Amino acid sequence: MSEPRQSRLVDRLVLHEGPIDFATLAERVISNRARYLILDLDRTLHLGRNMGELLGWELTALRAFGLDELARMEPERRTGRLLFDPGRFAGSLRYLWHGGAAWTKPGLYYFACGKLPAKNDWLRAWTYRRFGPEPVRAVQRIPQDTLFRLMAGVPEATLRLLAERIWDRHEPDQVISADDLTSLRARCPGLEVVITSASPQVVVEVARARLGADHAEGSAPGRINTGLEKIARLRARFPDALRPGVEAVGITDTGYGEDHCWVDHLARVADVNSDSPFPPFVGANSPIESVHSALLLTNGERRRRDAGDPHWLDRRRPTPARPKRRVLTSAELAAALGEMATTLAALERDPTAHAWPRARLIRDARRALELGPTPGTPSRPERVAITQ
Repeated sequence: MSEPRQSRLVDRLVLHEGPIDFATLAERVISNRARYLILDLDRTLHLGRNMGELLGWELTALRAFGLDELARMEPERRTGRLLFDPGRFAGSLRYLWHGGAAWTKPGLYYFACGKLPAKNDWLRAWTYRRFGPEPVRAVQRIPQDTLFRLMAGVPEATLRLLAERIWDRHEPDQVISADDLTSLRARCPGLEVVITSASPQVVVEVARARLGADHAEGSAPGRINTGLEKIARLRARFPDALRPGVEAVGITDTGYGEDHCWVDHLARVADVNSDSPFPPFVGANSPIESVHSALLLTNGERRRRDAGDPHWLDRRRPTPARPKRRVLTSAELAAALGEMATTLAALERDPTAHAWPRARLIRDARRALELGPTPGTPSRPERVAITQ
């Protein structure tokens, strides 16, 4: 039996109004004493965009069109995965052929074992039985290994060029800019910015350069930088970052709960544009002061809003706008969540056996806070079967 993870409700949970600018969030979350800012990459720096996945499709385009032709096509390219140019019909057919050969099997696998279970509790419970307590991490290895096979043999300079083009092409979806970090450093002169991601190292290096961050931690074949691996590498590279009294702030979309473990190690965390936000539960010995949740404006949304477009919000947003900020103390969380904290404590007596009921309860707790009654009014959460 695994050792229990004793949990408590976080002292302070802040649900920010929004969408808001990153500068506004930073002013609220990052103090002048901050030493480290830990940023995730995919779907954190860009709304709904996975830079590593996009590189995989760009490698398919490279095989179909060649580097010189892609350069000529770049000014007309749009955001997103797929590329089909009727004026280059033969190349477009090659692109579809190579894309189908490379991505059909891993794509269907990920859709069936990753995407669909995220929408259906019965299927999600099956993934925990099939893959163990971290099913998403196990399922993601298939497309990740496919990406590294496509990268093999491609010169490093070419990979970097493709990653740079992807970054620049998706500027409308970007939510954190180099100017944001420059302004933040002016207020926090001792700050070091680390970008850590499961995407390949070359992709993370491009993000570091484009934002002017200090450090980049990415993945390599056979070594995927995800979940607790990010914390382990942070501790190895920056031993003082996780020491008591050091302010290390983490910002991530924490897709599929990948970075939920950050709450047990950092001083402050914020999930942004997330469909799997941080739970209100943290480890009993966690140093965390507060958990934040925010919707961040993209460059495109900001420009449409400033131009007076009434439909300026991006249609891909996972959650609706919040009309006002809510700050919940641990006492208010306890009142809002009813028996959930007690049920979680029972589940954590054997966290491996109860991995899915625990994950479902954590998800439902956040849903209760987002959609449920006003704090102070006890909710009636769904009971979780501890023996499932």
